[in-house]
Amino acid sequence: MYFRLLGESLRRGTRRKLLAVTAIALGTLGASALAEVLLASGDRLAAELGTYGANLEVVAAAGAEGGAVSARFAASDLLQLRKIFWRNNIVAVAPLVEVRVRMANLAAGQVPGGAIVAPLVGTWFDRSMDADFRTGLPKVRTTLRIVGRWPADEADAYPEVALGRRLAARLNAKEGMNIRAELGGRSALFRVVGRVESGGEEEEQAFVPLAAANRLAAPGVPLDRITRAELFAMTTPEASNRKDPARMTAAEYDAWYCTAYPSSIAHQIGEAIPSAEARIVRGITEATAEVLGRLRAVLVALALVALLGGAVGASAAMTATVLERRLEAGLLTALGAPRRQVVLFFLSEAALLGLVGGLLGGAGGLLAGRWVGSGALGVAVPWAPVLLPWAMLLGLLLAVVAGLLPVFRALDRYPAAMLKKATA
Repeated sequence: MYFRLLGESLRRGTRRKLLAVTAIALGTLGASALAEVLLASGDRLAAELGTYGANLEVVAAAGAEGGAVSARFAASDLLQLRKIFWRNNIVAVAPLVEVRVRMANLAAGQVPGGAIVAPLVGTWFDRSMDADFRTGLPKVRTTLRIVGRWPADEADAYPEVALGRRLAARLNAKEGMNIRAELGGRSALFRVVGRVESGGEEEEQAFVPLAAANRLAAPGVPLDRITRAELFAMTTPEASNRKDPARMTAAEYDAWYCTAYPSSIAHQIGEAIPSAEARIVRGITEATAEVLGRLRAVLVALALVALLGGAVGASAAMTATVLERRLEAGLLTALGAPRRQVVLFFLSEAALLGLVGGLLGGAGGLLAGRWVGSGALGVAVPWAPVLLPWAMLLGLLLAVVAGLLPVFRALDRYPAAMLKKATA
């Protein structure tokens, strides 16, 4: 009998019920769309901020071997990065060794004594670390623009060089010309294959394959030795006042270790490469955390506004519905139905309307989220069907909460008074 009465109640007064469903659907649509954008925008925004530079740096640990320059470790040790827990979060790696050399353009008739002193940077340009991962400096510093092409990593017999724009202008060097570099009585020839434009310090540097730089800088030292490496990793924003891992409980340590915080990734890198230690580049990580935090706050506030608007609309529709049905409520109470059962009857009807509104709003929100993400934020938003059940639950809660006050106010009278007022 209860379900029959509920079905008959839903069948009648469809106009006001459609109004309630529409209000709930609009509220859940806005919340679902913003939630979908929020889920997708974190990684995309972190990747965009990564274009400003690496967020992790690996340097030789204390006690590492030294040489004519500074402490070094083997670039081959970086292969261990593909074995750590967060290996798939590491997007790009670039080993680096930098020395200052005297450079001269042979085609321009410059002699070594009149050469220009400039930094020579040895690195990877397009190197495979395993079957599925290729990396190098252009992938770490994505703001670098190359006119021509980057040097080939394998060109050791007659290595190639990419000159910074300002350095190339000072040397009067163009593509195809030969550059001589000297350091400590040793010299090497490089063929210019590209010009680097960045607007930063890279425009005063020369970039060559790692082995070529080591051969010139420190004879007798293995050719894969590096002073540091730059990494860009997808990370989760981390509080600056986090607890020291040594003071964490076992549960706190497990949660920290299994979350892609910059500090936990750096810790795992140190475990994988004992000859080096990883440091966090605070400027990038703190900017990422701050921007993501503000974006999330804005999206959450907008979602709450959308839900509040849906709740107000649903409450107005439910109030009108209950007032229209005071006679029915008074009659049920007068015939002996417990007040809580009458309340449950009206709230069950509201819950069903909320489920329908949540389903419609959630489905519309998935479409709207993709449109908002691509159109307004430039974020490629993937489908997130997992949000649909949550939208239905949200719609149900929204309808029930919106219907509580009107139902209790309508039933806050004696049955006789309710019947008298309803029939007057």
